[in-house]
Amino acid sequence: MLDQSNELAAWDRDHFFHPSTHMGTHARGESPTRVIAGGEGVTIWDNNGRKSIDAFAGLYCVNVGYGRQKISDAIAAQARNLAYYHAYVGHGTEASITLSKMIIDRAPQGMSRVYFGLSCSDANETNIKLIWYYNNVLGRPEKKKIISRWRGYHGSGVMTGSLTGLDLFHNAFDLPRAPILH
Repeated sequence: MLDQSNELAAWDRDHFFHPSTHMGTHARGESPTRVIAGGEGVTIWDNNGRKSIDAFAGLYCVNVGYGRQKISDAIAAQARNLAYYHAYVGHGTEASITLSKMIIDRAPQGMSRVYFGLSCSDANETNIKLIWYYNNVLGRPEKKKIISRWRGYHGSGVMTGSLTGLDLFHNAFDLPRAPILH
């Protein structure tokens, strides 16, 4: 039987889809596989014990660092009570409503609503939809162009990938170029 790190690497190649990774190259083991096992503060380590500073903050999702006991305790307490419920069609939870109020209390004057997304891609896609909706309501449905920086990263969804000016996100995926202006 393979040792755990080799077995995990094989499972990774066979079963895990990695965004922005050439599937054939990865499946053949021609691209690096690194299994991240843990983290504390800004440091992460893989299942071979190699440590690194995570300068990407978990691809911009771990801005408070790893291993924060107070945060993990709060997550566990909320998961025991109600791990998730959607916010569609007027549904809310005590946690989401309370957090919304806390954010608005600290936000610049004039802000009144909070939208919770799952990622930066989700947030940027939603912002595009809101901008288009706003212009439709004002009778300007033709206003769809978005200006974005080439080589800027905005997400990995269809629209946010189109905003992202990186060939890695465009090549092989046929992402729409219009109405994006780079």
